[in-house]
Amino acid sequence: MVNQNFIGSIRRRRVEKANRPTVRPEMAPIDWLLELVALMGVVFLLGFAIYEYPRLPDTIPSHFNGAGVADEYSSKDTFWILPGIGVFIYLLLSLIVLVPHQFNFAVTITPKNALKQYTMAVRFVRYLKVVLIWLFLYISYLTVRVVANEESGLGLWFLPITLGCIFIPLVIYVSMSFKHK
Repeated sequence: MVNQNFIGSIRRRRVEKANRPTVRPEMAPIDWLLELVALMGVVFLLGFAIYEYPRLPDTIPSHFNGAGVADEYSSKDTFWILPGIGVFIYLLLSLIVLVPHQFNFAVTITPKNALKQYTMAVRFVRYLKVVLIWLFLYISYLTVRVVANEESGLGLWFLPITLGCIFIPLVIYVSMSFKHK
């Protein structure tokens, strides 16, 4: 049986979201820059895949372990997975930033703080879009280098740096969100 308090909290959150202001943050120069860098990443990711695909052998690394060493190999057709996911993420996150009033926030959104909270959240999503797309481009690049025996894998620092690029800005965003509640 579902806890009635849980159901009540879901209903309250729905009502709270429905009553939020629907202001849309204006794009500052940093937002335009983030969008441009993300779009360039998608173009480079697709261009790189189109350029490199014919040169790949029939079997390529398709997975790297936590230490950055290739531990699974698949058909070269799997090379298209990262560009496909990159384009999907670009489109999805580009659509998501259009409805910041539908985001989940750690603070209560009021007419007074809505614009600031929405601006910070949208900017964080744009930053995340840039990081993920360029990350996929980097993984694609290193996959080609591993195939050419120019690299042995992603490297030991790949995972910690990637996690840092995602979670440090997340912590900063959340702390700023509480500061400006």
